[in-house]
Amino acid sequence: MSKHLPIYIEGEKWIPLTYFSEQEKKSFKEWLPSYRLKEVMLPGVVLTECLDFKTYSCWLRLKELTFSKSPILDF
Repeated sequence: MSKHLPIYIEGEKWIPLTYFSEQEKKSFKEWLPSYRLKEVMLPGVVLTECLDFKTYSCWLRLKELTFSKSPILDF
């Protein structure tokens, strides 16, 4: 799983879903309600299915915890 750099648009950070592999897109769409995906407009370009960078960061942390081999809560 790779980390993606955001696009800065009017002071906000966005990640287009086109950055993701098909498997990551599927995983992300299963985790997040569809209304959280936004359409971002640039001069002459419309990026569909973008998400804010904070949401992406949260998803990425959850995925890293899921895939980690070490026990998180070891009592």
